[in-house]
Amino acid sequence: MNDRIKRGVVLFLVFTVIAYAAIIFIYLRGFPKNAEMNFRWDFILGAFFLFAVSTLFNILRVFFLGRIFSKSFTFSDSASFTLGGVLLALITPFQAGGMPFQLYIMSKRGISPGEGTSVLVSRGVQSVFVFAATIPFTMFFFSNLLSGGMVENLIKYFLVLYSILFLTVGIILAFTSRIKSGVSEGRMNEKIKKAVLKILDEVQNFRRGMQIMITKGLRESILSLLCAFISLYGSFSLTYFIVMMANGKNDFFLSFNMQFLLTYLSAFVPTPGSSGVAEGGIALFYSQVIPKSATLPFIFIQRLVTTYIPALMGLLLMFGKKSILKEIK
Repeated sequence: MNDRIKRGVVLFLVFTVIAYAAIIFIYLRGFPKNAEMNFRWDFILGAFFLFAVSTLFNILRVFFLGRIFSKSFTFSDSASFTLGGVLLALITPFQAGGMPFQLYIMSKRGISPGEGTSVLVSRGVQSVFVFAATIPFTMFFFSNLLSGGMVENLIKYFLVLYSILFLTVGIILAFTSRIKSGVSEGRMNEKIKKAVLKILDEVQNFRRGMQIMITKGLRESILSLLCAFISLYGSFSLTYFIVMMANGKNDFFLSFNMQFLLTYLSAFVPTPGSSGVAEGGIALFYSQVIPKSATLPFIFIQRLVTTYIPALMGLLLMFGKKSILKEIK
């Protein structure tokens, strides 16, 4: 695992360095020598406060979901789940590397893989709810700000992607029993059949987990959804203070909506931690908001607060002296 993490970090750094170099030589056409940043205490305090709020409620949203299935699931488990997932997402394509680790954390607290998968899926569904609640406002706000149908194309992209995902999951859940019967009666290698049936068993566990979350765990599910809104809105909002540090346009809603779109776009980028694409996207989106000379420090600080620091916290939780991997036996 350590070797894989090291390789992932190296790939992430390579893509990130290439992205910064491309921004310098293509977008900025040379290293900006006149970049000025305004590190006022109120800007720093505002960014730090929203970072703390976003991180805390991101941990709490998992804590409430985990407690539905296991009362031994602690806040520390949730922190390791969340921030360790950030680290592993940073070094894997499509930010998918955190899921096996997160399932492992939950399994050590007596949560089955199927139930754990329902927690992971529920987090994803929460993000969809946040997207659905926010995108109408974004469409209205950006109607006269972005040209070329950018927002319209982004919306179509998200709608098609999420529709395919939910349709696929829905079909599997609706016909699990029939699929299982067909596999049991079908002719195939016994090892393959055994593996497929085990997966289908976990699919049924996942379905039961989702049913529990909307019945016995309804209160915790609602609290988790509320935490998701607070966490994501805090994350979308903190970029405003970084814009102000870069002497950018004093427009909170513009910064909020740009970060909202960037966050959802970066989740589906095949490079580790969206490296390369995220930096280029920030430069493109915020080109009308901040001075061109401040682009590089702005990108670095924005990524530092939203990505690098949470990943470092995840690294400390995973491999530090009080690592949950050492506590669980």
